[in-house]
Amino acid sequence: MANKQLESLAVSVFCENMAMMLGAGIGAEEAAGLLGEDSTQGGFHDAAKSIQKFLLVQGGTLSDAIAQSGYFPAHVSDMVRVGESAGRSEQTLRSLAAYYDSRSRLEAKLKSAVLYPMVLLVLMTAILGVLLAKVLPVFTGVYVSLAGDLTASSYGYIRVAYVIGWVALAITAIAAVVLIVAAVAALKSKGLAFLKGLAEHLPGISGIAQQLSLANFTEVLLIYVASGVDVDTAMESAGKMVDNQAVARRVEDCRRQMKEKGAGLATAVYEQKLFEPLYGRMLVSGARSGSLEPVLQRLSELFSQDAQTRIDRAVDRIEPFMSAFLTVAVGVALISTMLPLIGILGSIG
Repeated sequence: MANKQLESLAVSVFCENMAMMLGAGIGAEEAAGLLGEDSTQGGFHDAAKSIQKFLLVQGGTLSDAIAQSGYFPAHVSDMVRVGESAGRSEQTLRSLAAYYDSRSRLEAKLKSAVLYPMVLLVLMTAILGVLLAKVLPVFTGVYVSLAGDLTASSYGYIRVAYVIGWVALAITAIAAVVLIVAAVAALKSKGLAFLKGLAEHLPGISGIAQQLSLANFTEVLLIYVASGVDVDTAMESAGKMVDNQAVARRVEDCRRQMKEKGAGLATAVYEQKLFEPLYGRMLVSGARSGSLEPVLQRLSELFSQDAQTRIDRAVDRIEPFMSAFLTVAVGVALISTMLPLIGILGSIG
């Protein structure tokens, strides 16, 4: 069993290539072998070889080989198994490729959204540290040399500068540590689950978390529908992939309406307001016209784009705030240290 799963982009590439080769009439065993030969040593190479070995030795299905390799999320093998039973393996693999490609882009966006503020906070901490350790002591030494001892007013100004500097340093250092700890925790499944739960209740972030979860749900729902699964089973299976409580409650309400009242998927989604009214009407129109899959595809794209836009807006709001905070903190501290010098020079003149 592998200790580390492939990244989303690698999963997307694997599924896309497997779909193309299966579509060209190449068997799964030979296709996996070709992928292993064409890739360099690493997780992707090992995953392909593991799948090829399983198919050669045990002769099982592609979904069984993917499951036993340990290099893929359980969702991949489950979906491929659904596609195999429906005779739509190629379509399912292509849908999985698109899904994990979208996840890869969103993950990259989220990493950038965390890394950028973290680097800024570390730089701010360093600047404030230099101010307190090097700059302010120099001014204090100048005052002592000019006036012998610091006068009460001069001491007051210096004290203000130190207080402002230390408070600003404490705030930036704590914020930087929190982001670093969050980034490290996100590398583990338990830590990531905790952060997702926390994000649901943080102002300004809860909306992003819901939109990300909604985009993920719609993409998974599309894969099940495109694989030939009935809408009730698709709704139930896609609902298990939801990791946001607010979205999960609305999905469960939709499932209950479909089960108890016999409502269609699109009708339940619209009436339970799982999607915004405009998008809900799109889904209803698509279901009535027999274009459910294209509409779900379009909605998944819109939700992913909206999530990325919200992330960009959040980062854009953070940058000027942090820059203004650093400018004000350093500026006020330096002005506080300059005022005594101006007074001393005035008295000398």
